[in-house]
Amino acid sequence: MSKDLDDNDKSREPNKKDQKESCRQDTSRQDTYKGETGDDFLQEPSAAEAYIENAGEGSLQLQNRKRPEQTRDLLPFQDPRIPSGGGHTEEEYLALPDDLRVELIDGVFYAMASPQRLHQRVAFEIAKQLDACIEEHGLPCFLYIAPSDVALGDDKKTVVQPDVYVHCDIEKDKGTGPFRGSPDFAAEVLSPSNPENDLWRKRELYRRHGIREYWIINPQNCKVYVFVFENSGKEEGSPEEYSFEDLVPVHISDGSCAVDFRIIYQKIKHMLE
Repeated sequence: MSKDLDDNDKSREPNKKDQKESCRQDTSRQDTYKGETGDDFLQEPSAAEAYIENAGEGSLQLQNRKRPEQTRDLLPFQDPRIPSGGGHTEEEYLALPDDLRVELIDGVFYAMASPQRLHQRVAFEIAKQLDACIEEHGLPCFLYIAPSDVALGDDKKTVVQPDVYVHCDIEKDKGTGPFRGSPDFAAEVLSPSNPENDLWRKRELYRRHGIREYWIINPQNCKVYVFVFENSGKEEGSPEEYSFEDLVPVHISDGSCAVDFRIIYQKIKHMLE
């Protein structure tokens, strides 16, 4: 999969008018993200500040903030088996029952809801195109999809599960257990149950830990936000914005790879109607 499209690719382009209408049909779902998927989401307090506040309060402040009615039934149930408060470690994370869906971020456990089918389909299609490009160009990189543990930092207080991630270090790919270190690329499909986790908490986490490129994908409004945390020439944290009408370049591939969201849209448009 190269960055340039050939003539055959053009035949797969959706009607832009129809695409925009599909992304707008269910306005109640888009209200879920109002204030969280436009430029104003960059104005939220940094996740680092949230970590400090959450660590002493069982991580409830962000999880319990007021949400639209239509998302409340999607919130992950706070299982009593999940430890509250801060200061928890990777050892505790790995000792939890396998049926618990959680991430550990700076010593605080965050419950995760099971992903919806739309979420899964978008993540799968992104991974499929990226993996094809890695194979086609013989890139020395390795792709994984959730659930796959990524242990960030030397303090052993953070283990996350990006929807899709790529790293390009064969030495780090050896052995079993969590991937240790910072991937080169991570992508998260926005969840209506916990949008702040991807928009702010993980964005700041990935930036701090040296992940080079981070994508946030919102299928409900057909938007893709690309954060390049190295040599971007932009104000730190400022994203590039794309739609599902675009061929989105993968910056860490130096022009070899891109994800064609027009193809992805064709696979999911019936789910947005």
